Amino acid sequence: MWSWLSVALSGFIGISANEGGQYRLAAVFKTLALLMLVLILWTQSSMDNVSVWWVTLGIGVSIFADVLYIYKQKKELCFSAFILAQLCYSAAYWMMLSGGMVWWLPAMLLAFGIVVFFLMLPKIDRVIFPVVIMGMVLFQFNWAAGEAWLMAGTIASIMGFIGTLTLTFSAALLVIHDYKHSFLYGRYLISGSYFLAHSLIIASFI
Repeated sequence: MWSWLSVALSGFIGISANEGGQYRLAAVFKTLALLMLVLILWTQSSMDNVSVWWVTLGIGVSIFADVLYIYKQKKELCFSAFILAQLCYSAAYWMMLSGGMVWWLPAMLLAFGIVVFFLMLPKIDRVIFPVVIMGMVLFQFNWAAGEAWLMAGTIASIMGFIGTLTLTFSAALLVIHDYKHSFLYGRYLISGSYFLAHSLIIASFI
């Protein structure tokens, strides 16, 4: 329990430091929070090593993307790193699957994604192409975690699915907040949901 509290505290300090313009401190504590999640994963995970390595790689790429985002440098590289991190997480979930697919799940996720996209369209007119790419990657990520939940039917698997949905929610908020209309406590909500999503995803593997 203390390890999870340490993750939450480090994440909160990192978010607060970023809001206060203390970018170096923000980078240190956000990185520390994600590294502690890696430590929890490796010390408590019961999954096979291949899946654990994929998640670890995803967190490593996420750390790199976070540092670039905090310092507002190389936006294209930062975006690419974010996409790569989600693909790494997705690989871990896809490798857990076996047997047939439940086709109503991707159909439902796709329909919901299309509705959300058109609702957001007036707010994201400048970044439509990156949003579409990000949406496609997050769609298959949600699908993989959802399939894992339907196959396993455990509390851990549904936590992973909720985590991927939370990460999608965080990404949508970030796009709106950064490129169209900032909102009160937006950065806290975006970063908070981002760390919550990672915590849920890690929890699904232990």
